[in-house]
Amino acid sequence: MKKLFLIPMSVCWLYFVSITVALILILLSILGSVFVPNNVLTNLLGFLGTLGDAGFVGLVVLITFVGQYFLAYRLYLFFKTRAS
Repeated sequence: MKKLFLIPMSVCWLYFVSITVALILILLSILGSVFVPNNVLTNLLGFLGTLGDAGFVGLVVLITFVGQYFLAYRLYLFFKTRAS
């Protein structure tokens, strides 16, 4: 029965790690824009500006984006304790 928790645990771990890698790549590309000009920071600020202009819907979207990251981590920990 405990082996059934390994599949959702691995899916949550992969989702959490993929978001972490994406955030690290965004950070490195912003830092890299000092040496190589790119539009990452401009696009990121434009995205956040669009969310800010959307009002309540933008706030809900931002909470959803951030919440998915933490939810994936908490579900991973939950399934990890159930699997062991």
